[in-house]
Amino acid sequence: MPAHPILIAGGGIAGIAGALGLARSGRECRVLEQANAFETVGAGLQIGPNAVRALKLLDAWDSIAPTSFAPSAIVIRDGRSGRILQEIRLGGEFERRFGEPYRVIHRADLLAGLIARATAHSGIEMVTGARVEQSADKGGYVEVTAGGRAMRGEALLGADGIRSAVRANLLGDSRPELHRHILYRALTPVEQPLPAKLSAVTLWLCRNGHVVHYPVRGGSALNVVAAVNGAWTDQGWSSPADRQEVMAHFTRVDQDLFQILAVSSPWLKWAAADRAPGAGWSRNRATLIGDAAHAALPYLAQGAAMALEDAVVLSRCTRQADSIATAFLAYERLRQPRTARIVRDSRRLGRLYHAGGALRVVRNALLRLSDPAGFLDRLAWIYDFDPAAA
Repeated sequence: MPAHPILIAGGGIAGIAGALGLARSGRECRVLEQANAFETVGAGLQIGPNAVRALKLLDAWDSIAPTSFAPSAIVIRDGRSGRILQEIRLGGEFERRFGEPYRVIHRADLLAGLIARATAHSGIEMVTGARVEQSADKGGYVEVTAGGRAMRGEALLGADGIRSAVRANLLGDSRPELHRHILYRALTPVEQPLPAKLSAVTLWLCRNGHVVHYPVRGGSALNVVAAVNGAWTDQGWSSPADRQEVMAHFTRVDQDLFQILAVSSPWLKWAAADRAPGAGWSRNRATLIGDAAHAALPYLAQGAAMALEDAVVLSRCTRQADSIATAFLAYERLRQPRTARIVRDSRRLGRLYHAGGALRVVRNALLRLSDPAGFLDRLAWIYDFDPAAA
């Protein structure tokens, strides 16, 4: 057993999942969260079959499943006419095809389930008010200053998000790459029982923008995310927004979409950013996980899933390698091609979702003419992935 725990900078989904995976491989972990309490904020997340598979491998699914919601379908609609362009039912046939269900969940509920599993594990220590300020590789261990306290670790795992301080110290690279999109989100109560048309994950394709909505919190709230073309000019990375600002981007849309945007409030907006796929994110006794390693635009709805997959693969590599540095390099080599494709395809989808003119007509025609089974086959590279067999 190593003399020091693995130190994990960040107590979000990537950090807690990483701790669960490493603890299952026999490593002691200390999670260092900069806030004075673990987050209970955020919005909705989509948990595809690959993410459910990863949660089961982390022994966390049973803590999370009760707070998830089973949507009836994935529906793609034209934002202007309201026409259904594609519909994928998410019942038994879908689960037989991919081996696991499709769920949606509030981010706070997912994180609470992960934290419940982590706090019950004797090999995981959770520390709040401990922002990682400095770190150094000392050869046989790492030395970290967090919350004014010096500590040693077997290794350092950077799980501190897209603007990762660990990444900046480790790789010395630039800030995240901003894109010419602005993202808005709102979480609004919905009437009970939940209307059938709101029970699906629905994607509205509009000119110069798109909207996604689905139920969370047991169907008592609707998570709404809108993305529009535009340059980010605000100070910082996020700020409040009002209903009028959002609706000004969607002036000629179907009545169903108009009503959803009209009742949704309050709104938060944030900059659309990602990390360009790079050559690597590991250096000796330090590596990155989740958005710190490979942040993507949210258009494939795979951000949380990639962090959960990372945790499982990292755990396997740590069990099998003869040193922690070798394990980190193996983990990086296994994860880099898949996560780079997620980044690239998410960028491409952003352009396709917001198309106008002839490209919009062709896109809509292809979606309408696609057989649902064939449409799912094109997503199989995402949903079929098994991190235990990577």
